[in-house]
Amino acid sequence: MIDKEFLMIPGPTPLPPRVIAAMTHPMINHRGPLFKKIFTETREILKKLINPDGDIFLIPSSGTGAMELAVQNFTNRGDKVIVVDTGFFGDRFFRINLSFGRDAVKLKIPYGRAVKPEEVVNFIKKEKDAKALFLTHNETSTAVANPLKEIVDAVRKVSDMFIIVDAVSSMGILKIDMREWGIDVVVGASQKGLMSPPGIGIVGVSKRALDFALGKDDSYYFGIKNLKAKGDIGQPFTTFPVSTLFGLREALNILLEEGFEKTYERHRIYKKLVRESLKEIGLKFVANDEDSSPCVTAVFSPEGINGEEIVRVSREKYNVEIASIQGDLKGKAFRIGHMGYINSNDLLVTVASVESTLYSLGYKFDLGSGVKKFINLRLNSGV
Repeated sequence: MIDKEFLMIPGPTPLPPRVIAAMTHPMINHRGPLFKKIFTETREILKKLINPDGDIFLIPSSGTGAMELAVQNFTNRGDKVIVVDTGFFGDRFFRINLSFGRDAVKLKIPYGRAVKPEEVVNFIKKEKDAKALFLTHNETSTAVANPLKEIVDAVRKVSDMFIIVDAVSSMGILKIDMREWGIDVVVGASQKGLMSPPGIGIVGVSKRALDFALGKDDSYYFGIKNLKAKGDIGQPFTTFPVSTLFGLREALNILLEEGFEKTYERHRIYKKLVRESLKEIGLKFVANDEDSSPCVTAVFSPEGINGEEIVRVSREKYNVEIASIQGDLKGKAFRIGHMGYINSNDLLVTVASVESTLYSLGYKFDLGSGVKKFINLRLNSGV
């Protein structure tokens, strides 16, 4: 039997063949001219993608490393900062701030919905001396997308604090315009919507945030001073994951060829296909329709069926890798990733796998009705 696996989790995501091929390039000198070319081209495409008026920094790191960089470089020890918590990764930003001695206060939102702009503004008015706002754009743990532009617009009417955004799972899937919207720092990573292996953290900064960070001396490996000094001559500060960089550059070229707006629209359609198909078999979702993510869908397990068991059966019996869920919802739900290098055929297989898995675990419904709904929707979707 040929073992073909479908990786349908919220990262790492499947790799395009062009990315895999690019990564087979022989190893090169990470201080040489070819590296400089690839490094520079990658940063330039990322500038087009998120539009900072300052700079783009690439670091050998996961997304969490990029989050740490943001805390270290754009706030000071003892600063009061506000962290919006709409899920597991919002709480991670909070914990990182605490670990670096920031006076972090949390705006906690019930899991399953996005934060409202007026909630953020009201919290800022109570915490008037806060220096920065930390916000997760897309919360993969609860499959919620926060309305970033609307939040930033509202905050800018009452405060000039730094706005620092975790876009690890939204970059390349949801639109981000740092310059036009007034965002100071955006952190991302290579392994989700950017269709590359894990290993490269991405940090976009505004000019004023860059000026602030260049005045600091309390970080080294993730220090903006060190990163900029080398980046300005087309080099990394430390040894870099060269093969992953080849892959990331190629993946960004693929996004350029498709067109960013078409990529965003494709992911919006994927969300609709998955949600409407699973509604057809009676399933409920962690996130409401309005706030739901185009990157991932979190689905409550039917009564009496453990979410971990759904994930196991889907993997072992149907070779479709879906994800469990973190935190308080563990065992009560499962997640389907629909980001990066996937198409509607992958999603159709996934919906069929979910149907088959649930039916075998005793959940009763009109078998095949979700698949039929998916096919009918796809006929008019353009994907």
